Amino acid sequence: MLNSIAFIPDGNRRYASKIGIPLVQSYHLGTQKAWEVIDWLKDYPKITTGTFYTLSLENLTRSKYELKILFSIFERELDKVIKSEFFSVNNMKLKFIGRIENFPQKIKEKIIKAEEFTENNKKRTVNLALGYNGQAEIVDAAKKIALEHEKGFDLNSLDENSFKKFLYSDFSEPDLIIRTSKTQRLSGFLTYQSSYSELYFSDKFWPEFSKEELAKAINEYDDRQRRFGK
Repeated sequence: MLNSIAFIPDGNRRYASKIGIPLVQSYHLGTQKAWEVIDWLKDYPKITTGTFYTLSLENLTRSKYELKILFSIFERELDKVIKSEFFSVNNMKLKFIGRIENFPQKIKEKIIKAEEFTENNKKRTVNLALGYNGQAEIVDAAKKIALEHEKGFDLNSLDENSFKKFLYSDFSEPDLIIRTSKTQRLSGFLTYQSSYSELYFSDKFWPEFSKEELAKAINEYDDRQRRFGK
């Protein structure tokens, strides 16, 4: 059963080049698409967790011009979370995973405020991966374990499930990961959590992703037989 779904929303820059629009406009369209997809997920009551690869750790090395655009969009959208009733009405919790400390102070403050504003919502969880890299997450988890060990944590109690408690957030591992823009790789997304995730690669650029394409991916997932190595 599909309970947790994740997205790698790829192709904003190539979409801008394809149709001849400014990069900033393409990013705005991509952001709007994320809101649409979150709304579409309401049609699938069994899906209680949605995770989006919003910005990788590597993306933070992009040009100052591009980062200025992205940070401006982040600020606007974080304000929208609090001003809009969307998350409250739909009983959705918003969580951020990644090295949030690498972002400007104003964005960090807005992230904390958005999480606090939605923390009592229980029906669904939306995770946004910001400044995220799966290997970095595992390294950061190992550092947390080392610190806990100094305080007396018993390493013999550590296993695959208890390790997840040291990750950025302990949520339902993705049953299905969808990546847009024809690219067929995970690019460091949910490295620990994706060991048995089903993958779906869409030919659409992220701003082109449609409700029909989402249904197609979910229908294909439903037709697959998951054996989990057994």
